[in-house]
Amino acid sequence: MSRTAQYIDEWREEATRRFGKDPRKWAFICPACGHVATGGDFESFGAHPEEAAVQCIGRVNGKGQTPDPSKPAPDGCNWCAYGLFGTMGRGRSVITSKGAEIEVFDFAEQ
Repeated sequence: MSRTAQYIDEWREEATRRFGKDPRKWAFICPACGHVATGGDFESFGAHPEEAAVQCIGRVNGKGQTPDPSKPAPDGCNWCAYGLFGTMGRGRSVITSKGAEIEVFDFAEQ
């Protein structure tokens, strides 16, 4: 991982400082294709806003494609942080309330 693991509460506090209290406004960048999506983007497709932290929007909008770093993915790709390769060292590590360490996408720039 590119950073030391954060506890989930610390991670949520950082998200709130960056984007406000509403998880629909929290923005994440896909480590595979670079697409930035918010929790609101996910909600518009019927998914929970917090899913934006662990999967690319292409998995929920039906337009995802296999990531190809040489080609932009305007609609996202099919990458997820809980897959075989995680975030490929381009994400974060978060410790859940149950003590499990999971990978999540990094926050996008504000």
